[in-house]
Amino acid sequence: METMTTYWTKEPDIVLAQLNGSLKGLTTSEATYRQLLLNHQKKIRPLWWDDTVLLLSQFKSPLVLLLIVAVILSAFLGETSDVIIIVLILLLTGLLSFWQERNANHAVQQLQGMVKVQTKVWRDGKIIALDANQIVAGDLLDLSAGDIIPADCLLVSCQDLHTNEATLTGETYPMEKSLGAVAENTPLAKRHNCLFQGTSIVSGTAQALVVHTGSDTVFGQIASEIQATSGETAFELGIRRFGFLLMQITLVLSIVIVVVNLYFGRPFMESILFALAITVGMAPELLPAIMTVAMSSGAKRLATQNVIVKKLSSIQNLGEVDLLCSDKTGTLTEGVIKVARITDVDGKDSWFVQQLAFLNAFFESGYSNPIDEAIRALIDTDVQGWQKKNEIPYDFIRKRLSVLVTKEGQSQIVTKGAVKNVLETCNQVIANGNVLPLETYKNALYVLYEEFSRQGFRTLGIAYKPFSSTSPVSKSDEKEMIFAGFVLLYDPPKEGVIKVIEQLHKMDVKLKVITGDNQLVAAYVGRQVGLSDVNVITGAELQQMSPEALRHHVLKADIFAEIAPNQKEHIIQVLRKARKVVAYMGDGINDVAALHAADVGISMNNAVGVAKEAADVVLLEKNLDVIATGIIEGRKTFTNTLKYIFITTSATFGNMFSMAGASLLLPYLPMLPEQILMTNFLTDLPFLSIASDNVDAEQLAHPQRWNNALIGRFMLIFGLLSSAFDLFTFYVLYNILNLDATSFHSGWFVESTLTELLILFVIRTHKPFLNRVIASNVKLTQ
Repeated sequence: METMTTYWTKEPDIVLAQLNGSLKGLTTSEATYRQLLLNHQKKIRPLWWDDTVLLLSQFKSPLVLLLIVAVILSAFLGETSDVIIIVLILLLTGLLSFWQERNANHAVQQLQGMVKVQTKVWRDGKIIALDANQIVAGDLLDLSAGDIIPADCLLVSCQDLHTNEATLTGETYPMEKSLGAVAENTPLAKRHNCLFQGTSIVSGTAQALVVHTGSDTVFGQIASEIQATSGETAFELGIRRFGFLLMQITLVLSIVIVVVNLYFGRPFMESILFALAITVGMAPELLPAIMTVAMSSGAKRLATQNVIVKKLSSIQNLGEVDLLCSDKTGTLTEGVIKVARITDVDGKDSWFVQQLAFLNAFFESGYSNPIDEAIRALIDTDVQGWQKKNEIPYDFIRKRLSVLVTKEGQSQIVTKGAVKNVLETCNQVIANGNVLPLETYKNALYVLYEEFSRQGFRTLGIAYKPFSSTSPVSKSDEKEMIFAGFVLLYDPPKEGVIKVIEQLHKMDVKLKVITGDNQLVAAYVGRQVGLSDVNVITGAELQQMSPEALRHHVLKADIFAEIAPNQKEHIIQVLRKARKVVAYMGDGINDVAALHAADVGISMNNAVGVAKEAADVVLLEKNLDVIATGIIEGRKTFTNTLKYIFITTSATFGNMFSMAGASLLLPYLPMLPEQILMTNFLTDLPFLSIASDNVDAEQLAHPQRWNNALIGRFMLIFGLLSSAFDLFTFYVLYNILNLDATSFHSGWFVESTLTELLILFVIRTHKPFLNRVIASNVKLTQ
């Protein structure tokens, strides 16, 4: 195959021949060969590589590496038996963490495989669905509205094709695509015969020849520059700050211990090993495994509730969520839209307007949506004799869609969309068969529109005009149209949604609705589902607000109506800047930016591919019940992670404090380095059970937030309490029992291990003592 560097300058048949492709697609054997060749050229890592990297990562801590260097030096000095014991304990600890994390990762990968975005490809003369990573150069794709484009392609055929290329060009309007070679120096945004990886189909259909895949695509070459990186979540920030705090405490105490031991003339290498062993013991080395196991356990439980977690860390984020933003359709409502009425400009049922609406819905080729499906379901309307000539696809700025249709040599443009946006294209109305100036009806039309909206109907406008030009129709032709009437749509509230909203309220999670519907319809639905004293803000009002006013009003609003896609993203960003942890739920092309902006993006398995790809969590069924369950699982995971941190920091801080004091009082080291590491290993084994531990119902009732001050206070109080036990043990072992160094080491080793395990039972629950020893079987029935 030839190198395709300027494929847009060539006709499809030439490129097809150069890639050894076919209009029937590649054969399975040829595609497999090309995939193997591609893997070889790009040196795809073998399956065992990731396991090896994960295993080595268990020993990447600077403290562990420093200890390994120290024991190697100690081996050269002849302390081989101690070295073997220390290395063995480090290996066992690392292998334990590796095994838990590996199993958790594999479980999550299996769940994620349930929601892969697939592409329709011609193989062996028929269309099949494949994962994007199975696409190779020479494949022939079959594309339609809502599809994500998995590779850079050259168009072979297309009809009414428009794409969203905002990720590459920044252009928010759909880009019209057509066949035909273009000049070599044509800018990316004007290569109308090309499709690019990472963009998506807004409307129309196409067959496209794959030219470049992976890092060879335009998107792949500039991915590092355009990839949006979300900021740290509160949990991630807390973990990082906690690490710095622990490092500072550990460094100070370690230096004190080394200095004290050297001052009293103890062997240098023994003192260094002792301090390093304490330092390693202080480090929460099982934290990554605990977090991974806790999150994967939550992901598996959520899978039984038809919730698939794509991004594992999003479970932790769910535990912090205190604000859920969602669209209206299909979440608060049934999502089954029905046509209630179709009327003329006087509010009377009209077959003429119904015919126009049906033509527009029948011939539009955008992504499937329930509104057009409802209009197409009208049984007393047909399109016999009508033909489609062209289309101006819907976009979220114009908020309307137009089709050019013809019958018996007469052509006309039919436009359907938001009433205000359709009216702005009109200068006339048709009433009782007469075409009149719009001004004579404009006020009456708005009064009628508001009345329909107050009754809870989502109302669309219908307009038309004769069109005699032979040139393709464009957005500039949407003018001087004739307003014909209204389409009234109804979507009833979902059964049980009031109970779910009350449940979220009890969990301290507030619901905000973000919708493109007009404010009257949105307010009506809000009242029906139990939102009291509904505060509605429109997109137009948001645009007029200063940043300070915007933050104030966004926090107070219950419903955002008449919102554009970019405003959805902006609302999420403002809420996050106000220190809210936001989950956003959406399933359309217009939701993608908001899904990216939220702390947790939630989509549905039947969502358009680009929305499903952007989400962190995918629901196999669309309802708020499972969101509440997900939040509970997130809080459970968060709480169990904090349990481990509380246990390991308080216990090991107490031990370090005790050892620092013992170094001043005893003529020998209070514990051998290998005993310190063995204590760490023996207590880590039961600590792993924390990852899937039960959680008190009271701890699940409110959003969880990272609190370094609380961790610090707990570490200090419980650490000093642990040290009190240690000092009492020192006194008994040394002054009352008069034990020698070996017996003292053994005695404190047993006491230290038992007290650290005792803290496990103290931390597990806030309930009385017996509940700490006997696990209470908490059921998540909130």
